[in-house]
Amino acid sequence: MNRTIEASTRSARGKNESRRLRAAGRIPANLLDRGNSTPIEIDDREFEKLIAGGLRSSSKFKLKLNGAEQEVLAKEIHRHPVSGRIFHVDFYKVNPGHKFRVAIAVELTGSAKGVKAGGALEHYIRQLKVVTVPEKIIEKIEVDITDLGVGEAVHLSQLNLPSEWETRLTGDPVVCRVAQSRMTLKAASDGKEG
Repeated sequence: MNRTIEASTRSARGKNESRRLRAAGRIPANLLDRGNSTPIEIDDREFEKLIAGGLRSSSKFKLKLNGAEQEVLAKEIHRHPVSGRIFHVDFYKVNPGHKFRVAIAVELTGSAKGVKAGGALEHYIRQLKVVTVPEKIIEKIEVDITDLGVGEAVHLSQLNLPSEWETRLTGDPVVCRVAQSRMTLKAASDGKEG
């Protein structure tokens, strides 16, 4: 998949200008670089294709601005609350060695044996906010839950996270667990009665 998107700078700002851009199939955006913000615009169809291809807030890709390519992240994507159309995007320029905050998706893989036994899967941490350098970003954290039984949980300390990551979470929170459902509780009580 081509992970490059064309952008151009915009001189005019304000609500009227943003409406005009959106009507023309463009998305108003900002390129953030170490405290500086450059107003830019991108093609909405091109950007929607990137999102459809699996773009996340932790995905690095190329932004070609006025002919010069730079590596960026789509830090914030704002959508219209009713139509769902992309309203505005904040891109963050990737500067090697320069720490910044990013949200990494936490995805569960496999089918938990506890769910097959009638338990209910509960997924608490779906995104992990970390402070790190761009070189240590990964697009997602995959947690294999295949061996997770009823009453068992996966804690943050069990994830294989890069040592360079700083998280704002305290203690050792539960990422996901297989809780007992009414069905498993009933089966357990039926077993005791017998």
